Amino acid sequence: MDEKKRVENGDLVLPGDYLGVIEEYFPGDGVKEENGELYAIRPGRVRINPNKMEISIEPVTDTPPLPQIGDIVIAKVIEVKPQAAIVQLVRIEGRNEREIATSKLAGIHISQVREGYIESMTNEFKIGDVIRARVIANEKSPIQLSTKGHDLGVVYALCTRCRAPLVRRGNQLVCPRCGHVETRKLSSLYRKLKV
Repeated sequence: MDEKKRVENGDLVLPGDYLGVIEEYFPGDGVKEENGELYAIRPGRVRINPNKMEISIEPVTDTPPLPQIGDIVIAKVIEVKPQAAIVQLVRIEGRNEREIATSKLAGIHISQVREGYIESMTNEFKIGDVIRARVIANEKSPIQLSTKGHDLGVVYALCTRCRAPLVRRGNQLVCPRCGHVETRKLSSLYRKLKV
């Protein structure tokens, strides 16, 4: 089992970050216990009270926002696996279009891509695609996203052959430069959003 990094008093943590074990500390404000391990449930600074043997998270003011459940995010696909796509969050839609607190990674499980059966994740997303997705879980890292919905999915994509921006024709994407045809889980907002 890999050694988990110990946190120190004053360390900056994010939701889902490992803090220690129940044998070391009691969970205080902003901390939850899961299977004997302690995790941060909000962003902030670690506060360890040695007298009470308690660890808590003190909120920090004026940090950029963290994605909340239900938020719509814009993200870039960085890896496509058989069962999931890994994306880098770019921004949260609607919150003054502010940048996200960290260069946070998120995942889209194959079951959250669209309604119905999906044969392969590689038909839904490609590395470099820009997607619009909804946050469905944010307690642990990586944050979990869903692209189920008419307006969710790929909003910008490049041809996998020549890297030209793809044009939507019905439910397919066509390269205006080389004519290559590709499929994606497309958003109804494809190429209508500023990315």
